[in-house]
Amino acid sequence: MKFAVAFIIVAFLLIGNAFSSVQQKEILHAIENGIDKLISGGTPPAFLFNAVKNISQIQDESEHDETICKSCQLVLNNVIAYRRSGAHKKSMMSYLKALCNVFSDYGSVACSGYVEIEIVRKTERDTVLFIIDNKRNLTPERVCSIHFQANKCQDPDADKWVIPLPPALNASKAIARETDQTTSIKVLHLTDIHYDPQYQPDSNAECDEPLCCQNGTASDPKNAAGYWGDYHVCDMPQHSVENLLAHIKEHHVKDIEYVYYTGDIISHKSWTTSKEENTKTIKYIYGRFADVFQNKTVYPILGNHEPHPTDFYSSDGVSQDHVTTQWIFNLSATEWSRWLPDDTSATILKGGYYTVLVRPGFRIVALNSNVCFTSNLWLAYEDRDPHQQLTWLVEVLHKAEQLNERVHILSHIPPGEILCHKQWSNQFRKIINRFANTISAQFNGHTHIDEFRVFYSPDKPDRVINVAFNGASFTTFVGFNPNFRIYQVNSSDAMVANFDQFIYNLTRANEKKTAPEWYKLYSFKEAYGLPDLKLDRFGDLLQKMSNSLDLMWQYYRFLVRDSDVKIKEGCDTKCLKQLLCYITAVETNESVNC
Repeated sequence: MKFAVAFIIVAFLLIGNAFSSVQQKEILHAIENGIDKLISGGTPPAFLFNAVKNISQIQDESEHDETICKSCQLVLNNVIAYRRSGAHKKSMMSYLKALCNVFSDYGSVACSGYVEIEIVRKTERDTVLFIIDNKRNLTPERVCSIHFQANKCQDPDADKWVIPLPPALNASKAIARETDQTTSIKVLHLTDIHYDPQYQPDSNAECDEPLCCQNGTASDPKNAAGYWGDYHVCDMPQHSVENLLAHIKEHHVKDIEYVYYTGDIISHKSWTTSKEENTKTIKYIYGRFADVFQNKTVYPILGNHEPHPTDFYSSDGVSQDHVTTQWIFNLSATEWSRWLPDDTSATILKGGYYTVLVRPGFRIVALNSNVCFTSNLWLAYEDRDPHQQLTWLVEVLHKAEQLNERVHILSHIPPGEILCHKQWSNQFRKIINRFANTISAQFNGHTHIDEFRVFYSPDKPDRVINVAFNGASFTTFVGFNPNFRIYQVNSSDAMVANFDQFIYNLTRANEKKTAPEWYKLYSFKEAYGLPDLKLDRFGDLLQKMSNSLDLMWQYYRFLVRDSDVKIKEGCDTKCLKQLLCYITAVETNESVNC
């Protein structure tokens, strides 16, 4: 999920909404002088806090972005130089904690936790120091251009790597496939459970840390954590997870053919994770899936929260025990083996991805797109096609094309996600464009919102060639109603024929404290008045949405799952237009422009 942190730049992840405006030169001068004082171990000077607060008031967007980029480079240059001058772990710990407290609003507890996960615990990770010590050509421009690509930070030495694509299939050689929409199967889509073992009903839902509802007593009853979850910055208690699974087992499991789980099991308390606790939680969730979906096949993928530290997927060739995240691939290969054939283990162990021929003519491709997430610090170490995954994807899709197979792609990070590394995103889009006739649909998670993304042909800009569906989230983080989704998929061509979105209203559930009342929020085809979900219908729908604020408001309602707090917050005309823009933003640079 996009809210996680990669610590070398944790000081800057909130810069965009924490900064206020004076002259750029004065701000940079204050930051340069202030961070020098932090190295000496002194109390952060007031003028440094003021400089941080002053950036967001810069009215000119270009100057605002440039100031963020230059500020990032100033601090990163200092961090790298300080370590390479001989600073030991203890000194780096003190310095990074100070930076975190100045540049973020995580608070001292979370800042200490992030630093200690990274460079203090002797038996755990020191990824930050490893990268600084071993990536000799590491530059501030490289790091900042990745983490602040949304602010258009640039690295003049960036590697514009390209994934080779085979020539397009000659139309005369393409095998026609008869489309039969009279028979279909049902597929359950679960995503972003974010189970929190420490969730405590009636605890404080408004706290000074990035995740609440775990302890303390609320001074105001309205800020007490709800029994079934909470609209505040909280994840999900065990009894809510059990209720979800029990409801599906009682009402839906007999009708579904497959289960897609598109990642994120672990909670957002990212500053306290450990390999042992993550393993325990992952085993619990997959064990419960096995219990509930006894005669069904689950196709799981990894989220950005599964590894420890959160977001980090170590680069190829990095085998040192104190930094490698190979353990999450090993664990996944073992846990997923109850559902997947043996021939998937090689690629799962290599990079957390796999493919399965589900039945003749229908294939699932499961990606570990988390490697593109800009909070994955290992991108600063090596960003060229991590784990050779996109190269492999092209090979799989090319073979599927030749065999006239139809493919579903499962991926945690959706196409166009603004925090997906722009080169990875660019190459992924080109792969989808090339194999759109083979890919029937894509299924994503991560953003926690009910959205879809539409690909248009690069040659015929008015022709829709592919659609990616986001399953939203079971977690309420932040301000949503829990949900799950069931697709109706054509048996012949694996195209999505319709889907139903199921939710429960958190306010009503917490008022009653009895079992939540799950209900169908909407069916896609009926809600948007579509005769079917053929690709050209999405083009027609987007045209209607662009001319109807009422239709866009309905899209917003569904996007937030009729959440009481989100409906109250609302979405003005500018907000609705931005949501419409995101639907067709299937590459990072397009989302930046939205």
